[in-house]
Amino acid sequence: MLRSIWTILVTVAATLFFGSAAIVGCLILRKGNSGVIMGGMWSRIILRAAGIRIRYEGLDNRALDHSCVYIANHQSMVDIWALLPVLPRETRFVAKESLFRIPVLGWAIRAAGFIPIDRSNISKAMRSLEKAGAKIRAGNSVILFPEGTRSEDGNLRPFKKGAFHMALKARVPICPVTIQGSFQRLQPSTLRITQGEVVVRFGKALDTVGYTENSVNELKDELHRRIESTLEELEIRSATEKEAAG
Repeated sequence: MLRSIWTILVTVAATLFFGSAAIVGCLILRKGNSGVIMGGMWSRIILRAAGIRIRYEGLDNRALDHSCVYIANHQSMVDIWALLPVLPRETRFVAKESLFRIPVLGWAIRAAGFIPIDRSNISKAMRSLEKAGAKIRAGNSVILFPEGTRSEDGNLRPFKKGAFHMALKARVPICPVTIQGSFQRLQPSTLRITQGEVVVRFGKALDTVGYTENSVNELKDELHRRIESTLEELEIRSATEKEAAG
């Protein structure tokens, strides 16, 4: 419990400091990259306070010299902290609209060019994806959670089609990112932090060339299979390592 209280206090302080710095940086430089950089620093401090270690794998699969759509499974708030430090600085999150209403944090991510999405309103959600597509055409990459919300039980949920339509229209590859262990560190609807390791694995990007709007379900299902298979592999490895450690 003390760890959780400490993490909350650090999160509030770090959000005030780095959020303000991100806003100023974005306003002065007129670019959102400084917001992403500050977000990485913000995340590292919170993870350290929480006692959460991140094991990164497949970093060579990141798109460092071209735009792409990153998709990741979503288990808890820890996912965002784990991703921000290693995403290319030109990457922008598509995030739920409620985050943009949080003082300082919301102002900072808006200044950084992150895109709010309201999945309860189809027309608004489509406009958000169109904005994300415009970011890609401007040379940015985007990242979103195609499940649409956090998993309530840690299991992978079905994917929605929006991310895949967007990638097809922009003609950019899709990079699957699998996150394992974040559900155990911070479960939904609770503020209780559990120390331990989270694995973030960047998979090989799937080129969308050859796919059409008519095959969006095929594309969605293929990437769901990839993340599901990797998640199962990482869960087995985690259990084996725990057993070996006694």
